[in-house]
Amino acid sequence: MYRAIQTDLTGRVTLVTGANSGMGKETARELARMGAEVVLGCRSVERSKAAVTELIADTGNTRVGQMVLDLSSMASVRAFTDAFAMRYPKLDVMVNNAAASLRTREVTEEGFERHWATNVLGPYLLTTRLAAALTAGRHGRIVNVSTLAAGGLDLSDTQYARRRYSGIGAYRASKQASRMLTWSLADRLLDGKVTANALNPGYVMTDLTKGVGGPLKLLVTLTSFRAETPLDGADTAIWLSASPDIEGVTGKFWNKRREVACKFRDTEAIARLVTLVDEQLASSAVSNRE
Repeated sequence: MYRAIQTDLTGRVTLVTGANSGMGKETARELARMGAEVVLGCRSVERSKAAVTELIADTGNTRVGQMVLDLSSMASVRAFTDAFAMRYPKLDVMVNNAAASLRTREVTEEGFERHWATNVLGPYLLTTRLAAALTAGRHGRIVNVSTLAAGGLDLSDTQYARRRYSGIGAYRASKQASRMLTWSLADRLLDGKVTANALNPGYVMTDLTKGVGGPLKLLVTLTSFRAETPLDGADTAIWLSASPDIEGVTGKFWNKRREVACKFRDTEAIARLVTLVDEQLASSAVSNRE
């Protein structure tokens, strides 16, 4: 259940991806309610503009805006970060909330499996390219939405080029990689100016949940009465973004505002993942220039 945080975020600049619906919009709403300037990073201009209008009317905070961002496209991420840097000299909170969950294998124009592009490469590129802005804020916070169900990552075939494809398997593997990259960022940002944490939002009936197929569709239908509201699911993300109690805390995995163990902390595996992701992003940069 969501517990409102009583703090003043006036003067803070925040970015929430996938914020035109669901948990992302609820996160953005609460940050705006606390006085922060909120940027919604979303693919759909129409839906994000509607969300901006709704959040301003609901919170009375006119410092809510939107910028186009498609995390499955590295070209879009690079264009977004260039535009963001021109508009904002600092960034205090980044909530990587947007994610893809697909039934069938799709490949982006840049040649990446879409789960991997949207849930791993895009957020990592976004975060690293805005690292200077996060540092400039002096108390920057990176909040990555993950899941307790993460697992199954195979660094030898992240694109499912050789293995049998599974939509839920690709989603779970991408979320494992997201957690591992969170720990890498936390280790690299030990100066205390920027923290990086990951979280499990719980069972929430979102567009991702509704979009599953096969046996999982039946499971979702049968258990939908147990699902939390998007605001309840966003509780830990909002807390990590705004609570004074979490200032300076980094490199942890959270569920319902409580730290839980994460088994994906092998330093060698994390180093290999970072190298692989850097290589994939470098290749996308070359293709974007061609």
